[in-house]
Amino acid sequence: MQVFTPDIQQSELLLDREAIHRLLGEQDGAEDAYSKTLVDQCIQQCREQSSPKAAYVHVEAAKTASTEQIAAGGLLFQSGKIVHKMLKQSESYAAFIVTAGPGPEQLARELLEKGEYLEGYIIDLVASALVDSVADAVHEKIREDAGSRNLKVSNRYSPGYCSWDVAEQQKLFSLFPANCCGITLSESSLMTPVKSISGLIGIGSEVKFNDYTCEICTMKDCAFQPARKI
Repeated sequence: MQVFTPDIQQSELLLDREAIHRLLGEQDGAEDAYSKTLVDQCIQQCREQSSPKAAYVHVEAAKTASTEQIAAGGLLFQSGKIVHKMLKQSESYAAFIVTAGPGPEQLARELLEKGEYLEGYIIDLVASALVDSVADAVHEKIREDAGSRNLKVSNRYSPGYCSWDVAEQQKLFSLFPANCCGITLSESSLMTPVKSISGLIGIGSEVKFNDYTCEICTMKDCAFQPARKI
């Protein structure tokens, strides 16, 4: 199975400053000069400490008897009804893993240990946005590849969301070589570096991409549910 490892450039990683300010409880247009400067500094520091990496593989899809399962690459995932519904038209899948690297979370930890709690908190927020942007960049590369074959792509779905058990990451990671992209998975299915994402993207002539999918998710109190740049 061929593993694709696209080179992700910093210029491809788009961060929404307004979204960071909203997560800090600030209204759009009401940010003060100090807050703007601090967020900009944290974004710059986070970028400097990041080492974005990504990998994906193409695997075949198969039909399943259950509306709570999806079959990909010879593996049966207990995805839950929501993910099954969104991916059931897939003819194949792109399984992916991405990371922002260990640098941003180490920086956040160092700041917190020094008592610079606000700075550490903002760095953690930026790092989460950064790895999401790495996933966006890979998603776009997969979309372009599918488009060259007159195929479409779905949204991406990750274990741990939409009732898909996070333990299913063990199956997902079995599609990749050990330590791929420098990411390891613990027995409890936690990724290291923490700022990493794994998941599946459906590919096919009938799959759909929805610009906004928060309404399908049952996750409560999600910080990213308000309007967010994708």
